[in-house]
Amino acid sequence: MICFINSESRAICRYVCEKHIEKGNRELYGTNPLAKASIDQWLEAEGQNFNPPSSTLVFQLAFAPRMKVKQDEGAIKQSKEKLKKVLDVYDRKLGETRYLAGEEFTLADLSHLPNIHYLVSADDDTASLFTSERENVRRWWTEISARESWKKVVDLYPKP
Repeated sequence: MICFINSESRAICRYVCEKHIEKGNRELYGTNPLAKASIDQWLEAEGQNFNPPSSTLVFQLAFAPRMKVKQDEGAIKQSKEKLKKVLDVYDRKLGETRYLAGEEFTLADLSHLPNIHYLVSADDDTASLFTSERENVRRWWTEISARESWKKVVDLYPKP
């Protein structure tokens, strides 16, 4: 018997979407090869470009204070600069389409929700990266974070 353990969150999401295509949002991982390719492209962008600086910021701004760990101001500054560049690309793309991978909400958008949630809740100016500096990113964040399903998830988060 061969046992396969998948521990990569984006791959798990793809698997769940494919395995349970008859349930929930069928557009989440696309309904044709071209849609899936676009979603995969933006999942890769999230994993390679957005996630590294946003995860550093989430740790430094949200978790380090709770853990009584000294924040690394250099890492915060460097990560914000990297994230600004990524969000500039996102803002241009979101000026062309409603969501990252097209006109429908997909895994490409969903994968951004947790880190952005923490960052817009941070006690510094990081929220402005998503809420004021970039018109299209602001619209996108406002829309994806207002989804009923996401609100239910946020209600499960422990309150600081």
